[in-house]
Amino acid sequence: MKLKNLFPCLIMAAMVVFNVSCNDDVKSSDVPTVVMTTFQKMFPNTTAQWEKEKHRQLKAEFYFNYHEMEVWLQNDGTWVRTKKDISISELPQKTLDYLDANYKSVEVDDVDWVESPTEKYYLVELDRDNRKDIYLKFSEAGELIH
Repeated sequence: MKLKNLFPCLIMAAMVVFNVSCNDDVKSSDVPTVVMTTFQKMFPNTTAQWEKEKHRQLKAEFYFNYHEMEVWLQNDGTWVRTKKDISISELPQKTLDYLDANYKSVEVDDVDWVESPTEKYYLVELDRDNRKDIYLKFSEAGELIH
């Protein structure tokens, strides 16, 4: 192998090693008992992939009732928020009408239902190709929040 071909391979190998060493994944066995208890009460018989987050939080990624979901919990087991991937057809008609009137030519990339102790809302991500994506927040009733 020529030296000029070896250099890109070494760079790629270094990037893989760096990404693995910076991984914030947490083994289920290392999740605090109080956090796991809260999770199992909220989502019985469910297993998750766990990650460390900011502010002494853990995030669990999992499937529940045919939906891809994420939940954030404090290290003391306090629920912070839940995000559930939903289909565009699950949005209120008012939201669909708003998107049709204002973003007809923009692709809907992702739709989530988000709940926290203080609010519930739909989060719609619009993909604008080579420009920054647009995130729109809608109330339970389908009204634009921002």
